[in-house]
Amino acid sequence: MKVPRTLPALVVAGALACAPAIAAAQTRSLSLSDAVAYALAHNVGVSQKAAALATADNALARQKTQTYPTVNGQLQSFLQKSSNYGGGYAVIGASQQNVTSQNTASIGTQYNLNAGGLGFIQLAESQAQDDAARADLKRAQEQIASAVTTAFYGIAQKDAIVSVDTADAAYQHQLVLDAQAKERAGVAAGVDVLRAQVNEKQSQSALLAARADAQNARETLAQSIGAPLSVSFQVPAAIAQPVLPNGTVDTLVDIARNARPDVASARLSLRNAVLARKAYTRELFPTINLGASFGNQNSPTTTVFEQRSIDAQFAATNLDRIGKGLAPLPLSAKPIVPRGTPGYWQVQAVTTFTLPLVDYGARHTERVSDDAAIAAADAYLTSVAGQAELDVRQSYRAAQTAQAQLQFATDESTLGREAARIAQIQYQNGIIALSDVVQAEQTSVKAQSDLIAARVAYVTAVVNLRIALGTYDANTAVADLR
Repeated sequence: MKVPRTLPALVVAGALACAPAIAAAQTRSLSLSDAVAYALAHNVGVSQKAAALATADNALARQKTQTYPTVNGQLQSFLQKSSNYGGGYAVIGASQQNVTSQNTASIGTQYNLNAGGLGFIQLAESQAQDDAARADLKRAQEQIASAVTTAFYGIAQKDAIVSVDTADAAYQHQLVLDAQAKERAGVAAGVDVLRAQVNEKQSQSALLAARADAQNARETLAQSIGAPLSVSFQVPAAIAQPVLPNGTVDTLVDIARNARPDVASARLSLRNAVLARKAYTRELFPTINLGASFGNQNSPTTTVFEQRSIDAQFAATNLDRIGKGLAPLPLSAKPIVPRGTPGYWQVQAVTTFTLPLVDYGARHTERVSDDAAIAAADAYLTSVAGQAELDVRQSYRAAQTAQAQLQFATDESTLGREAARIAQIQYQNGIIALSDVVQAEQTSVKAQSDLIAARVAYVTAVVNLRIALGTYDANTAVADLR
């Protein structure tokens, strides 16, 4: 699943995805998916990565305005009034009008073309930085998913331990009753009752500690995702057992190298360094500034001034004609200055070529710095790709191991419970001693605890493997876990 390209889309998608989780935190128990979504909406690290992505998006958009031509519309109204002011041209005998106005409406474009391709190189750099910021955000979200999953199933594990300790407490209480019955029948010493009561108290103490641990785990998870400590979690009674991803480990490694955001970020950093090195030759090419515009421009004060001059001249002509006994000219014969102009257009091109003659070694050190940056970025990419392979191989091995251990733990738990049941019957019939029953029960409790731990270890190993592959985002990595 791709991360949205623009921040507004990212914010909207995040709000839509997290709104159900936020509402759930206030009205009902949070499932694993709800807890992950809630953490993504409130985690400080994710917020910082989102802010970094917003900055990168803005830098990319600004670079586009510098690389591609911009088109702007302009409306301008200029008005100036003065009194007894000669103006800047008074020194040559030109007077300035005391009222001046001008209106302009235009559409224009401006394009700074770098013949060496610097603008497109810088645009590619900005795009690489934007993609890297997006990859960093995805990586932070994946880490949140992994941490929340581990904590969530830690609660499930502690709840299961509470169930085991509850059953153990009931078992120990039954042993006390059996010991008391055997004492009354005279077939067991009173010390058996005392030992059974000691074991019962120890079992009750362990149960109390297990319940406290489970509550502590809930509050710790709530605090880590930014939820109120009183929030409840919808922890499943049965721990999910997802299937392992298909494919060989080599196939999974190839998938990770192409999909993991940290590898993509490192690859983009190398690309950025290479592009910066290409910009070294920018001074060897000219810069061309292109501009063009068209519109309409009119000065109302100039029009009025011209019309007044025409009116005065027209009146003087009529006075002269009347003095000569001629009929005055009709008003229809008076010229009228047209309002506005038919429009204008203008095009300009300025070419500048600058060759540094003395730069005190700046260009040489820039090339050395760029080469060093490429070498460092290449080494970092190699390291990150190697770490990705290591993560996938170890995660896959851990998942396989956890799957096998889960089967062993299942058999161990089944055998342990059956052994404890038989031992209790044997003790009731006087075949074995109380110590043998207690030891069988302790073995059974340990086996059941091992089974719970194995189930949690397997599901967390699968989630870690999914995240190591990079093909799942924070939500889909846990979507099928109930």
